[in-house]
Amino acid sequence: MAHSPKHLFVRSCVLTVILVLAVFLSFRVLPSAQADEPCLKIAFPEPVQSEGLDHFYRLVMRKAGLCVETVHMPNARALMAVRHGEVDGVFAGLDEFGENVGVPVVRGTVPVGNPDGLLVIKEGGVTTLSALTNETVGVWQGVLWSAGIMENYPHVVLIPGGPEMMMEMLLKGRIDAMLINGHSLGVLGGAPEGYVASPIAKLTVYSWLNARHEA
Repeated sequence: MAHSPKHLFVRSCVLTVILVLAVFLSFRVLPSAQADEPCLKIAFPEPVQSEGLDHFYRLVMRKAGLCVETVHMPNARALMAVRHGEVDGVFAGLDEFGENVGVPVVRGTVPVGNPDGLLVIKEGGVTTLSALTNETVGVWQGVLWSAGIMENYPHVVLIPGGPEMMMEMLLKGRIDAMLINGHSLGVLGGAPEGYVASPIAKLTVYSWLNARHEA
């Protein structure tokens, strides 16, 4: 029986959870951590993007002896929350996260994801960034990879509501295209009918932790 893109994505998330233990080990946090130690607050993408992955993450961490509390927030908010000490780390961030957060952080050595960066645009149109002329492109506000790619393109709309709002604006014709990672597009069910998703970048995602917790 065929599975929808969303179901296939959720199944892949379960497999990804196995990597969470490797992420835990990559930070060299020992299983002997005391149960009465304060929980680490880890920023997670907003619920639609994380698809309950945070629940499995907490379970794996608990089995490894570490208390973790997950907090859902937008990407831009997560960066500021780490900077101001409101959370202790993020579950998923690109290499640029460490360069832009403004406080010392350590990166897990095991990737928690490796999605494509995609340009979603109507079929029959352009499929590369270099071919864009006056198309209006939606970019998820606070996402560094897409903002960097479109830095010199004049027709960019920053969208604070994330993939759901970008998809809504695309289907209503308020933007001509959007940049989105394959992870989020899978949660939304894939490219809508009449649109094509063209890979434009390969993204490697890691967990990040405030350096004060490195030991």
